[in-house]
Amino acid sequence: MKIETSLDWNNVQSQLNDQLDSIGYTPDLEKMLKNISRMVDELSKIEVNARRIHNTNLTRDYLEKINKSIDHLEKLILIARLMQ
Repeated sequence: MKIETSLDWNNVQSQLNDQLDSIGYTPDLEKMLKNISRMVDELSKIEVNARRIHNTNLTRDYLEKINKSIDHLEKLILIARLMQ
């Protein structure tokens, strides 16, 4: 899963929540999801500033960092499922 803008986060977050619910209580993975959510909040603020100055390139690096975090969390969820 990847996001293109901060608006895509709601759908991705609900899918990740469903995956986390399927493996049971995992506080570390839930904390990672909260941290990614905070990063998306920051991305939203960056996107607003980028639209103001008409330069959407400002969001590219931060968006890439978020997508890497999402990918990492998905892999950890898969590992947790395999360990059950």
